[in-house]
Order: sequence, then C-alpha cells, then structure tokens
Amino acid sequence: MGKISLIKRSAAAIGACAALGVAALAQTSPQPALQARVLDLSNLRLSQTSEVAPSNTIDFENAQGSAAGAGIALTTQYESSHGVSFGRGAAVHFCARVTDDVNASLCPYPTAASGSRAAAHDVRAGGSAMTLNFSRPVDAVSMRINPTGGILDEIFIVDVSGFDASGKQVAADNSRFAWRQDAFTWPTVISLETEAASFARVTIQMRRISQNNQAVRFLIDDLTLAYGPETTEAPVLAALNAERRSPSIAGAEVVQSDDDADMGDALRLYPAATRIRTAIDWDAVEATLGQQKDLSLSATSHNSTRFVDRAALPLLLPSRADNESLSIVGRGDSYHADFTIDGRAYSLYGTRVLTIVNPAAGAPSPSGNVSAIETDYALIASFSLYGASYTLTRYCRNDSADEDPSCHDRDAIGNIAREMVVAVGEAGRARP
Repeated sequence: MGKISLIKRSAAAIGACAALGVAALAQTSPQPALQARVLDLSNLRLSQTSEVAPSNTIDFENAQGSAAGAGIALTTQYESSHGVSFGRGAAVHFCARVTDDVNASLCPYPTAASGSRAAAHDVRAGGSAMTLNFSRPVDAVSMRINPTGGILDEIFIVDVSGFDASGKQVAADNSRFAWRQDAFTWPTVISLETEAASFARVTIQMRRISQNNQAVRFLIDDLTLAYGPETTEAPVLAALNAERRSPSIAGAEVVQSDDDADMGDALRLYPAATRIRTAIDWDAVEATLGQQKDLSLSATSHNSTRFVDRAALPLLLPSRADNESLSIVGRGDSYHADFTIDGRAYSLYGTRVLTIVNPAAGAPSPSGNVSAIETDYALIASFSLYGASYTLTRYCRNDSADEDPSCHDRDAIGNIAREMVVAVGEAGRARP
C-alpha cells in the first residue's frame, strides 16, 4: 500500500507558497517551516479493499473438473474463490503415480510441494508459457516450481512476466537453477512483485539449457497471490491506487502550474529549475475510459464542452454535483474545474506542464503518490495520474477551518476522489 504525506501549514506559509505550489517546500533555511508526517494511504480510505484475505495459497488438492489429455483440465476452478483462471495447457496431476485416472501423470515426484497434487503446463497443448489471468488486482505472486524431470545438475531457466489491465508489461524476472536429486523436496521458489500497476495477467515459462533454451513442460504448486486494492466500481480511483509513481524527477519538487509568472518566480528563486511537458499514458487513459463505459459512468452535466475539447490532457471531473454547478475553464495543457457537492465547494486542477526544482538539503519530501495539505481555508490533495499532475481541493465553509471543524475530513475528500471520472475531448483523442 502507498503512503500519504499530511502537511500542516500556517496561514503565512500558505501565502508564501501560493504562487510556487509544492516548490515552496524547498526552503533554504536549515529548519524547514513545514512539518510533515506520514500516514498510511488506507487512512484516507481511497481504496476499497475486497473481503478476501490479503493473500491466498492454492495447493490444487481440491481441484474438480473434467479430464482432458493427462490430468484434470485446469481452467476456472479457482476464479470465484481466488480470482485466478488458467490458460490453455494447464492441468492438475497426481504425483507419485505412473498413471492417473486418465493417462500418464506428468508429476514423477513422490509428493507435490504440499499434498499429492500439482498443476502442470504442457507446451504441446498450451504453447511455451503458462498463463494466469486475474479477475482481482494482484500485486505479487509466488509458487514452488519443478521441471517434470531432468539430469543431475542440468540447468533450467524460469521466466516470469506480469502485465497490467492494458496489456503493458509492468514487471519481469528470471531464475536459473540446477535439477538435483533433491528435486522431490521442491526447493525452487519463484516470485514476482509489482511497484507499478497491479497484475491482470502473469506468464511463466521454463527453458532447458541442454535443449537450446527450448521451452519445456513444468509443474507448480503452492501458488500464492497477494491482492491489491479492489476498486472495480471506481476506475479512476483504481488507477490512482495502482499508479504509485510521480512523473517528476526522483528527489525533485514540482510546481503544479503552467503559468509563465509562476515559472519566472521559480527560476528567480531556484536557478536550477527546469520546465517539462510530461508524456501522457494514453493507453492507461483508454483502459479507464473502457471501464467507465462498462459501468455507465460519466462526468456530471456542464456547459464547458469547448474547454474539454481543447484540453491536451485527461480531465478528472466529478460524476455528480449540485444543480449543474460544474464549471470548467482552461487551455491546452491545463484546466480548472469548480463545483459544489452537498453545498460544499470543491475544485479540481490538472496540468501536464511542470516546473522541476531541486530542493535544498533538509527540505521535507512528500512520500507516495498522494499528499494532503491542511490550510486555514481548505484541505488540498495533490497526486499524479496518467503522467499529469492534479490537485483536488475541499474548501472550508466561510473559508474558515476554525468555523468548520469537518473541513479537514480526509475521508470526505476520499469519497470525492472515489467518484471522480476521466474525460477526454477532441484534442485528447489525438493523443498529443
């Protein structure tokens, strides 16, 4: 799970930061004016986790199904209980048997890693790799693995790759091991974790060095899945929880503004400041738009179509608002949206033009993808998504946190984030 930084500022500090945004954190004073404390992202309730356990292990002992070739065909038996289905060529086999109930068993070992059954992948039926498809977000997988036989000290290589919902590879690893007489103890464990988007699919392939790296059949057991946050009814929130990375240079602070005056101020204060126009991950945007379409989600009504069409970045907008209160203004690389929900004012700002500033030593650095700032007039959440930078502001009633004790309710701003949708206009559809 990611982290969120909560930074409390005085009114004076806010005034000094107004033009420079986050870059004002880069103080030259040895004692930073801003004090940050780190909170778990779940405290903001930005993620809706499923009711399943944080991780689940499949030992294949209770596999039911029809026989196909050798063993029990392994397809969707564990989809409802564990959120995983298997591609072609997968089957469950009894170990320590020359034959099973159907045909020759592919498991020659006295036992499986646990119990008497293991899952096999036959390259003749399913191609070079076993495929695991996930109906729930998965952040890590691990398993015991064995070839279906070998020669003493023969070298095998296992390749494992993870892909997100858009089909983009987000993690990959390989492991080299020697087959030994103690293979019956299933000593080899492979695993894969993601620090970017959760896995929607994982592939596993075993190659045999002595056969010119040819893909060979293999066995797995004790397949363990660690689930990510499940937000199937909130596609933008799901993308935010999966993003976990900032578009800025590592260790740098960012000004969330494409305004020339802001850039000039930053350059005067920080000569090393650099202006960048970020690349948008339009494939990820399209994936979210597809999920929204399936759920019939869209932005609340507004009369700002020309500004939406002009935007060269994905716009985050509310899916509901009071009395058609949504108003959008902007230009190509940025936009600003104002709206009210249940009588309270909110705003959303997004830009893909950033000013990168090298912070002074000792300046506080927000950790994680979301930072929340409490001011005397609002609660401000800033985050990165799809390559752009966004700010969601929840304004205090009468512009006074003292008069509005609920103004800094992180759960409330989390609920607004949960209801956000992404919109793309005419310029955005050209993927600039």
